Amino acid sequence: MKHILSLLVITILTVNNARSQAMYFSTNYKQECWWNSTTQKYDNCTGSDESSLFKLNADKTMFHHTTASISSDYYVTKHEYDNTNDVNTYDVKSDVGNTYYFIIDVKNNQVRIVGSNKTSNDKTYIHVYTIKKAWTE
Repeated sequence: MKHILSLLVITILTVNNARSQAMYFSTNYKQECWWNSTTQKYDNCTGSDESSLFKLNADKTMFHHTTASISSDYYVTKHEYDNTNDVNTYDVKSDVGNTYYFIIDVKNNQVRIVGSNKTSNDKTYIHVYTIKKAWTE
C-alpha cells in the first residue's frame, strides 16, 4: 500500500512539475504569406533562413520572441486547444499594443502568427516559423 501511495505522489508531482515549465521553440526558417480574399487562401509567399527563439512562460501568460534584430513580448489574452487540428491557439497582444493570433503546431514543427498590416489596408498575413527544436525547462 505504501508503495502504491508513493508512486501516486511521484506521478502527481511529475505532472504538476511538467505543467509549470516554460516551453521553448527555436526556429530556423520564416515564411510570410498574404491572404488572398478572392481565392480564400494564403499566397504571395516569401521565405528565408532566419533563426529565432520563442519562449512561453511557465504560467502560459506570455510569449517572448527573440530574433537577431529585435526582442518582443506578447501577452496571452486567450488560450484554446484545438482538438481537431491538434494545435494550441493563443490570442495575444504585443508589448506595443498590436493583436495577433498564435498557432503552436508541434506535430508539424510550426509556429504560425496571423496578423494584419496596418499600413497596407489591414491586409492579413501569416508568418510560418519552422521549429528546429522544442523543449521545456
